[in-house]
Amino acid sequence: MRRPLVVANWKMNTNLSDAIVLATAIRDGVENISGVEVVICPPAIWLVEVSQIIHKEIGHLGLGAQNIHYMPDGSYTGEISAGMVRDVAKYVILGHSERRKNFAETNDIIARKTAVALDTGLIPIICVGEEKKSQNSVSEVVTQLKESLFGINKNELDQIIVAYEPVRAVGAEEPATPEHSARVIDQLREVLSIQTPILYGGAINAGNIYSFVQRPEIDGVLVGRDSLNAPGFIKICRIVSEYKRMV
Repeated sequence: MRRPLVVANWKMNTNLSDAIVLATAIRDGVENISGVEVVICPPAIWLVEVSQIIHKEIGHLGLGAQNIHYMPDGSYTGEISAGMVRDVAKYVILGHSERRKNFAETNDIIARKTAVALDTGLIPIICVGEEKKSQNSVSEVVTQLKESLFGINKNELDQIIVAYEPVRAVGAEEPATPEHSARVIDQLREVLSIQTPILYGGAINAGNIYSFVQRPEIDGVLVGRDSLNAPGFIKICRIVSEYKRMV
């Protein structure tokens, strides 16, 4: 059985005091929630501070970065390497639509980052998603995933996480429909291992999470804006835990 996951992507939000308060609230709120793995991905500058807040005794609560460079070191001002992240965190988000759009990251770049993440011992959370819904959108997302995994061995597919995030839903008020998301994820599954968790991301909140977690194809969610609201995010974690335990 694949492990249910809820990933919090704080994006470029929080100052230090906000990060401390939010991480502490999430830690305390999910400590007694079982059956779901929770991953907090703060801005890189707060990784060390958040790592000190998250107790290692809470085995289902992990820490992730929002990005890495594909080179191990060198003259790359402003970047962070996989090795730097691995010292404090376990996960890294790669290929988020905002990175693809705002920083011109291609599938080739994501594949290189995925390879270095795996080589370093990080668990990559690879994001894929179409710009617009069309007759070809499913095949476009599948191609995007295949190219983002170029060079990755089949025996490494158990070590990654994939997040389907239709670009039109990222930061929007309404998510994609659970039915469409399930169809896309079902096709992505053909590329991956049966054990690879596949998440949905895009306009997820405590009010609409039910319609997604009731789909057996969807193993969890990648939460953006609503991960900055501790009570709402904790409720999402609880709902995923309770519902996935029943199915």
